[in-house]
Amino acid sequence: MRVGVLIQTAGVVLVCGIQAAVLTACSARPSPLDEAAWTQITSSETRARRLDAVRPPPPGPAMEIGQPATAEAYAALALARHPAIRAGEAKVRRLAERPAQVRSLDDPMLMLAPVGEMAETAAGRVRLMGSLSQRVPLTEKLITRSRIAELEASQAEAELRSLRLKIAGDARRAYWMYAFATQAIETTRRSRALLEQFRDVADAQFRAGNRPQQDVLRASAELGNIDARLAELEQRRASAQAMLRQLINAPADSTLPPPAQFDYDQIELERLALLERALQANPALLRAAERMEQYRQTHHLAELNRVPDLTVSLSYTMVDDDGLSPVASGRDQWWIGLGFNIPIWAEKYDAAEREALFGRLEAAFELDRERTSVTFEVEDALVRLDAQQQTLRLLREQIVPDARAAVEASASTYRAGSGDFLTLIDNWRTQLGYELMEHSAVANAGRALADLKQAIGQEGEP
Repeated sequence: MRVGVLIQTAGVVLVCGIQAAVLTACSARPSPLDEAAWTQITSSETRARRLDAVRPPPPGPAMEIGQPATAEAYAALALARHPAIRAGEAKVRRLAERPAQVRSLDDPMLMLAPVGEMAETAAGRVRLMGSLSQRVPLTEKLITRSRIAELEASQAEAELRSLRLKIAGDARRAYWMYAFATQAIETTRRSRALLEQFRDVADAQFRAGNRPQQDVLRASAELGNIDARLAELEQRRASAQAMLRQLINAPADSTLPPPAQFDYDQIELERLALLERALQANPALLRAAERMEQYRQTHHLAELNRVPDLTVSLSYTMVDDDGLSPVASGRDQWWIGLGFNIPIWAEKYDAAEREALFGRLEAAFELDRERTSVTFEVEDALVRLDAQQQTLRLLREQIVPDARAAVEASASTYRAGSGDFLTLIDNWRTQLGYELMEHSAVANAGRALADLKQAIGQEGEP
């Protein structure tokens, strides 16, 4: 009897030890993360709990923005610093850990019965019963689950590439807003200085009695109008600078260098080659194709789930020989068992297969939609780029030089006393409009090229 009590006590201690080990394993810090990643996670969570969590930490010495002066420089900075990209990279790394989880077997189940009213057999009284079981599905099921998880991770990578392309494109487009506003302000200020000269000439001729006062008043009104236009351009430049700072994750008080000059009237692109590249490299198309394959694998898994899984078990019974029965041998018992689940509820398996089939159909239509959309984006960007290049050539070769010559001629005639001030103002206004149109054509060409790079999957310079 004393032996039986000791056996029961040992069984209880064993169960308690197993529970403690399980709780310790569950509460332990995840081991695959390195110390740097763990420190980054804990510090981020600490910042998120603060009231000022909406304010990002200021960049350190390694986060200086330097002197970006081109659209490509801002795109590179945005790709290196934007927090959404860092989040997307973490998502890719997170999903990359799933295949190893789904292709592994479930944990084996250990069951012990050390306490209770045990059976008394011919071999003796049962003191401890235990079993160890393991569910073993088809190997093809595990492989298919792993493939589905890998496709989910691949889709996350494609989403990350799309995000990177969008952020780079946004940086380029914001740069061209900034460049246009900056150049338009410079041109408008030069034009304002020229208008002030015309007003001074009109004022001098009015004082000399050669011209009416309305010429001076008209010039003053135009100066007020151009000051309002300058205020609007300043606001547009400030908005573009704020957008650039947000995209490159720069402090709000950081100073951006002036934009560099770039000429877009000499770019020659091959339409068919760009279309082929876009259809091969655009991440939205890749993601849709991988989604189709994922649903195909999901349908295959739904079919495999109709096949029963095998459960293998090993059972053991400890028998105590108390010496009271002449026939009791005290021999322990053990046996191996095999079990199968019985997939008889066909409704859920049918529904799973139909869901996967509709998913494949959805992904196929999505792939067609993305292909059509990408084709349109490439062709639209090419058409806009070509139109802006033609506009630039006309403006630079003919329209702007003729407008400047008209202003010079009307100004000379007015100074000579025979010209009309209204004609001079109209010519001056026309020249300013064409010069601003030239800057707008350059910026529009830059935005069209940014859209084209995003459509063909090009993050930086080729």
